[in-house]
Amino acid sequence: MIFLIITKGQKIDVTKGRNLPGIAIGLDWQSDDPAIDINASAFLLDANGVCTRDEDMVFYNQPISRNESVIHSENVYGYRETIQMVQSVMPKDVTKVAITLTIHDGENNGQSFAKVRDSVCKLYNPQDGNEIARFHFGQDLTNETAIVVGEIYIHNGEWKFNAVGSGFIGGLTALVRNFGLHVSEEVKQEVAAAAVQKPIKQFNVELKKKESISIQKSTKVTASLEWQTENDLDLYCFYITKNSVVGKVYYKELGSASKMPYIQLDGDAMGSGKETIVIHRPEELNYVLFAAYSAVSNGTGSFKSMKVRAVVDNHLGQSVATPLHELNDYAYWVAIAHIDFTDTLQMKVSHVEKYSNDHMEESPLLYPDGSFQMDVGPIEFKDDDLDSFI
Repeated sequence: MIFLIITKGQKIDVTKGRNLPGIAIGLDWQSDDPAIDINASAFLLDANGVCTRDEDMVFYNQPISRNESVIHSENVYGYRETIQMVQSVMPKDVTKVAITLTIHDGENNGQSFAKVRDSVCKLYNPQDGNEIARFHFGQDLTNETAIVVGEIYIHNGEWKFNAVGSGFIGGLTALVRNFGLHVSEEVKQEVAAAAVQKPIKQFNVELKKKESISIQKSTKVTASLEWQTENDLDLYCFYITKNSVVGKVYYKELGSASKMPYIQLDGDAMGSGKETIVIHRPEELNYVLFAAYSAVSNGTGSFKSMKVRAVVDNHLGQSVATPLHELNDYAYWVAIAHIDFTDTLQMKVSHVEKYSNDHMEESPLLYPDGSFQMDVGPIEFKDDDLDSFI
């Protein structure tokens, strides 16, 4: 198959000399972040480059424009997302269609197109899938969360393509404003509601040291402490509620599913295995910190050698594991995972892995702003451990 490779800034004929029933744009990309949520949109523009009405913005929650002239689809001919135009029914006031990509909530999640690679736009015949031209873009982007990939525009009665590849900071909101639409609070709420309705991307991911990932906020979250030795470890959940109440759930305070903070521990494992915390109402929380306490004499033994890890699950098909990477032989405490619940739609899970100083019994403390510190909380002694010294 012969197709044209085009570069940024280049303009090419699309319909001239071709009998096309329509024009289709297939969009593909790759990312090592499974939680990154990239969406295609199209803006139908007038001669002044302005999108004059809300229905002329085409995206996943409004996939068809006026006259069914522009249609958004997914998984057509193997492309992640496609924009298809039918020139014969294009409204007379539309002279250009801008093709864009945005990262949903990218600024809040620390995601940008710097984390995206192998981005490509392919123009093809929608009837048979034959490719006309290919444009690789995005290699020069850093903190941008939105891209104008290209423009299909009419010139002397024929449609052409302009390879733009320009990035914006500010995501979909920045694009909406750029093309002349008003971003009201109602529009923001509609976009947020639409994001909730989208199918959840399912994944199981294991974080590297100090990595973070955002997952869908849900009505129930579990966090399990897992280890593979006979040692007696204890899972602690330090929490900050929406009302700035500070507390912890652990083997002496198992919590409750029916009263604040709606966090419950399944019990004390008293040996090798697993302990699980269930968060029944995540919307009541701002932050939680999951930590492990070792009841081994004098804190002897590396948490890593016990193959300790925490696993956070939102029960929507998204699971995040935070294994330990450091050897630390004399710590009673390790803070493993932190969750930020302050976003309306997502929760940010972070791998923290911080240890107490050697032989220090003081627990970690979680502060109202979400930060935490080791070796500053109350001293913890487990009764069974004390008995062994009497």
